[in-house]
Amino acid sequence: MDGPSDPVNLYDDAVIRDPWPHYARLRDLGPVVWMETLGNYAFTQYDTVRNGLRDHETYISSLGAAADDFGCTHQRGNTVASDAPRHTTLRDTISPPLLRDSVETLRPQIQNIADDIVANCMQKGSFEAITDLAQPLPLMLVRDLVGLPDFGRENMLKWASAAFDMQGIQNARGQAARPVIAEMKEFITRDVTPDTLKPGSWSHRVTELAACGEIDPEIVPFAIRDYINPSLDTTISAIGHFIFHAGSNPDTWQKLKDDPSLALNAAHEAIRIGTPIRSFSRRTSKPVEIAGHQLPKRARVMMLYSSANRDETIFPQADEFDIERRNARRHLAFGAGVHMCAGMHLALLEIECLILAMTQQMPAVTVGTPTIAMNNSICAFAELPVHIQG
Repeated sequence: MDGPSDPVNLYDDAVIRDPWPHYARLRDLGPVVWMETLGNYAFTQYDTVRNGLRDHETYISSLGAAADDFGCTHQRGNTVASDAPRHTTLRDTISPPLLRDSVETLRPQIQNIADDIVANCMQKGSFEAITDLAQPLPLMLVRDLVGLPDFGRENMLKWASAAFDMQGIQNARGQAARPVIAEMKEFITRDVTPDTLKPGSWSHRVTELAACGEIDPEIVPFAIRDYINPSLDTTISAIGHFIFHAGSNPDTWQKLKDDPSLALNAAHEAIRIGTPIRSFSRRTSKPVEIAGHQLPKRARVMMLYSSANRDETIFPQADEFDIERRNARRHLAFGAGVHMCAGMHLALLEIECLILAMTQQMPAVTVGTPTIAMNNSICAFAELPVHIQG
């Protein structure tokens, strides 16, 4: 490439622990940068990422959305790694229970669960934010909604984490994910039947669609994988980022106590500043010119959501957590265009309900030093100690 290049490997441990200076440097280099070590292009700035995501005919997904060939090969056929007409079929299959109106009917149930989780933490005085607070709600709720047999319910979090490791490159984490993903695929093929699924669950609904001929049975395992893989880690990540940033700023906590209507915007701001999924990739379907630089046909382009969401030209003082940020909802953490996250409404509702429960029950909190989760694609905390004040 005749344009800017950078040698950083975004999947190195040191970069995963502190990626933000690297994203800032890449944005400064330009809207498209050749990643020397990875052999990929990267879109670094907000407008370029957003426009690339919306142009699904130029930047295609059916060759895979991972950062290397191996990961892409193992993704093909999933919603995130398909184009029309398959993508349309998969999306129409999995979306009905995830639509805004459908999700909103769950609000009382989700708020009750969130209230109980926070009440349990209140009894402890000090708690571990990820295992005690961020994980229980999606695990209790989503595992029940997906409706897998016991072995699947018990392993959903492990399988989802492995899927996001494979979403990156085949470093040690990517390679360790291979047998875990193989286990998930074998389980879905061998053990998931209408008789073993929870009646009325999302997965059971998909098998019924196949049984009555509304969808090809071949679609079923891919739809179920799409329910498993993105539904847990991303929400857990965003909850962790909210607790860390709000707990580090007493004024923010008090604003939410005084004005609960800020909870949804706070959820969006936590998602923006944390950006649970760092990037997905696309392939160019034809030669493309970006900022005067030529990308060849079939080039792999990494859409750096995390970098785009801290673009100062869109989000002034982007490294600051501001629950009153007027354009927080413009973030690209859910993607854009036809591949926009199908589960975004459920994730936002879960986070909003937990924010309401926390800020109404807890006078204030202080947070300790977080431990970064070492995953190729998910930006999250593995541990975050919290102490309740008052």
